[in-house]
Formats: sequence, structure tokens, C-alpha cells
Amino acid sequence: MSNYLHKQVQTGDTFKFSAPAGDFVLDHSELPIVLISGGIGITPLFSMLNTVVEKQPIRKVTFLHASINGKTHAFKKHLAHLNRNNENVTSFIRYSSPNEGDRLGTDINKEGYIDLELLQSVVPSKEVVFYFCGTIPFMEAILKALHRCIPNERIHYEVFSPVAILGEK
Repeated sequence: MSNYLHKQVQTGDTFKFSAPAGDFVLDHSELPIVLISGGIGITPLFSMLNTVVEKQPIRKVTFLHASINGKTHAFKKHLAHLNRNNENVTSFIRYSSPNEGDRLGTDINKEGYIDLELLQSVVPSKEVVFYFCGTIPFMEAILKALHRCIPNERIHYEVFSPVAILGEK
């Protein structure tokens, strides 16, 4: 969106916007949380991660992020810093098309996508709260995987489109 605003929008152009909506807010329970982002969906989840690190430093956080490669991975350095310096934070990164400079074991845990196999291998237990955000296909895949074993009341997600509808909640 920012590229569009900088390159296409002229002084005097008008836009129709809707008011912010949704209930995508971090709970303040003690349950561990799993934050799952795809692409730019990292933006609200990264804010949640920063809040937990600052205000609930003993709450366990598993952060999973999928991106195309290291060049498209927003907040890459800061996420690595939080993962290294906070015992309660564990992150797992997957790139679908890593660049030559993206190092397995350093920049990413594995090439590919976030899938049910990864979720089952890294989620500490079924007693967690899930938050996820990303593209519609990404979110549909995550929601389908979670619905296999997680109750609806512990699944939270946000769609960044006023017309998009994601599965039954």
C-alpha cells in the first residue's frame, strides 16, 4: 500500500475508508500463545509479540513466520534479537523461495510453508491460544489445520480486507 500511496496518489485524490473493526486483540491470560504470520501479516502479530515480551516476560510465545525469502521478511533482525534475548520466545521461520544468502539453520529453519506437521512439532501443547494473520489462502490453510484439534475459543485471526470472509469461526 505504501508504494501505491507514494507513486500513484496525487494531492487532492480522495479515498473511501472504513473504520477499524474486529476483535483481534491479545488476551492477557497466562496460557502460552502461538503467533503465526504469513508475509505482511507479521505486522499485528509482531506488535503482540513485543507486548508479551514487555508486559508478560514469563509467558511462553511460539512465533511462526512464513515469507518468500529474507528480502521480504519484515522485522527479520528484531525478531532474531527477541528470540535470542528472551527465554520465553521461540521462533520458527520458513521461506518458500529462499535467496542464495538465506542460510538454513540461521535465517530459516526449513524451506517451505507453515503446515500441520510444523504446528504439531513446535506447539508446546493443546492448551495454548493461537493468533494468525496473512493472506487469505495462508489463513485458510492454518485455520483448517487448527480446527483439527484446537477449540474455536482459542483461535483468533484477522483478515485485512473488508470483503474477505474466512471459514466458520
